[in-house]
Amino acid sequence: MKKFLTIAVAAFFTLTVSAYTVQAILNWVISTEKAQVKFSLKAHGQDLLGSFSGAKGDIVFDAAKPEAGSIKCTVDISTISTGVAARDGHLQAKGWFDAAGSPTISFASAKISKNAAGSDGYTAEGNLTIKGTSKTVTIPFTFTPAEDGTGIFKGSFTIKRSDYGIGKTDGDIDDAVTINLEIPVTSAK
Repeated sequence: MKKFLTIAVAAFFTLTVSAYTVQAILNWVISTEKAQVKFSLKAHGQDLLGSFSGAKGDIVFDAAKPEAGSIKCTVDISTISTGVAARDGHLQAKGWFDAAGSPTISFASAKISKNAAGSDGYTAEGNLTIKGTSKTVTIPFTFTPAEDGTGIFKGSFTIKRSDYGIGKTDGDIDDAVTINLEIPVTSAK
């Protein structure tokens, strides 16, 4: 009986430690100062490039069980940067992003899945909210972990400005906007 009790206690301890280790691997902290949310589109016949900084949020992800994960992230519209201060201020105005009325852009996943066999990466499907309008988007992404407990999520997807009421739709500025994500993370301890 004493031997059985010792084995049971050892098994319980092992399971508890294993559960803690799995939990630490699944929860990721965004390196806010290094996270990059870049966008590009054609405007007046030229490529317009810009970015938002300071992404924040919660990421729960395990490459072996992506379906158990979730992603919730936000960026502050006031961090928009296109390299031209006057244009940045214009883009924060009510007719564009309306930073005063809707200060953040957010994404909340509803489902994460592994891509089909033979193709790399994963897909996150969820709601992207801009200016109070939420639309379902699909974000293909990759995750590259490092041995030091860090990693990086990278993804790219396209939205239409008109779906969110961002600016006017005319021939001078494309409706399609490509968004590229590079989100460095550290495992939560």
